[in-house]
Amino acid sequence: VPMPVVLERGISFRNVTFRYPGSGRTVLKDFNLTIPSGKVVAIVGANGAGKSTLSKLLCRFYDPDEGSVELDGIDLRNLGLAELHKRITLMFQIPVYYQTTVRENISLGSLRDSPDMESIRNAARCAGAEEIIDRLPHNYETLLGKWFAEGTELSAGEWQRIAMARAFLRKSQIIILDEPTSMMDSWSEADWFDRLRTLATGRTTVIITHRLSIAMRADLIYVMMRGEIIESGTHDELLARGGDYARSWYLQTHSEANAVNPTA
Repeated sequence: VPMPVVLERGISFRNVTFRYPGSGRTVLKDFNLTIPSGKVVAIVGANGAGKSTLSKLLCRFYDPDEGSVELDGIDLRNLGLAELHKRITLMFQIPVYYQTTVRENISLGSLRDSPDMESIRNAARCAGAEEIIDRLPHNYETLLGKWFAEGTELSAGEWQRIAMARAFLRKSQIIILDEPTSMMDSWSEADWFDRLRTLATGRTTVIITHRLSIAMRADLIYVMMRGEIIESGTHDELLARGGDYARSWYLQTHSEANAVNPTA
């Protein structure tokens, strides 16, 4: 079936049941979720809640045992796999550290388009990576990593910026981010999300995170626990509800406040 050129309705998980191959544990059972098109949606929850499994099913790294994952009502299994992957930008918690130049690292985000230098520079600028690159010994021609002689290693947060530049270069309809700011401090995280808003314009974006300081900025938040959605709404709506999200928010913000001011 032809891939939708632009998502009009969004992404749907319909009565999905899934177990990883070789495992008897059911990760998702009769799971339902709708991600509206053109929105930034955060999926939060504790480790083991099943959050990352959603991204793997959406990318068709696995297929559900029962039920379906759909784009505008079309089962992903009826779409060409290569075409599906072209329409998705995926950033994991730990990006791939490509042992090559900065220019080539970023260009890997869109191999089929053979991006020119102007496009690569623009992607780096949009991702907030340009300042990092300007400090490197050979700028965009600096070899990254330590596999080869004269390679320059980056910090984990800097590698995430390079990965974000790849995402800006890759013009896809669906963006999936799995713990994308785990290596960033709070200042970098706020700047990162402001840039993400630019990247997400006109696209459907899913952020999988346990950091509520990121989730609070999303258009819609889903709270997962043991493979189920237990709450949904905006940040303010979930706080007003006083449920699991509100309790987690209090614990996270209270812990951060104590870290800054131990006598509080």
